[in-house]
Amino acid sequence: MRKVLILTGPPGAGKNTIAQELAKRLKQCAIIDVDLVRWMVVQPHRAPWDGREGKRQQMLGVRNACILAASFDENNFTVIILDVLSQMTKREYEIQLKRFKPHVVKLLPTYNETVRRNRGRQPRLRMREIKMLYEQQMRLICPRVIDNTRLSVRETVEKILTVKGYPSSGIKSLNVDRQIMI
Repeated sequence: MRKVLILTGPPGAGKNTIAQELAKRLKQCAIIDVDLVRWMVVQPHRAPWDGREGKRQQMLGVRNACILAASFDENNFTVIILDVLSQMTKREYEIQLKRFKPHVVKLLPTYNETVRRNRGRQPRLRMREIKMLYEQQMRLICPRVIDNTRLSVRETVEKILTVKGYPSSGIKSLNVDRQIMI
């Protein structure tokens, strides 16, 4: 069994950039961008905050990401899942991927930095959506949090690689009753 890392954080936190650099350092790695999985639903596509249908599609995206993760694991790939987690989706990942003992790391730059990074991104989120998702990430309880406001991509990747158990030493049980800033 390979490792499963879930990178979460608000839009603009650097999940995709960090995952790409991290993947280069691993022997075999697959990145599952759950936004892309969700966008497979074309009609009607709903954002997770768009009512009952949005929540349903959000959970469908989580389940499909877990199916992909298991398939990649069966083929000896380390898996990095990218998603903006809520407490509900975090629990679902933990249930669906229990046998993989997924390791969750939250990238959390400052709110102002998140807004700055989102100005040049497509598709554009509205300011209220950026704020809502940032606040959701602030409330999300994760065992590891990295403030990457002033860190380079390389420095952020190094912090992830130094977390006990990822990726080389085998993940032991994590103390998840408190958040640890690294």
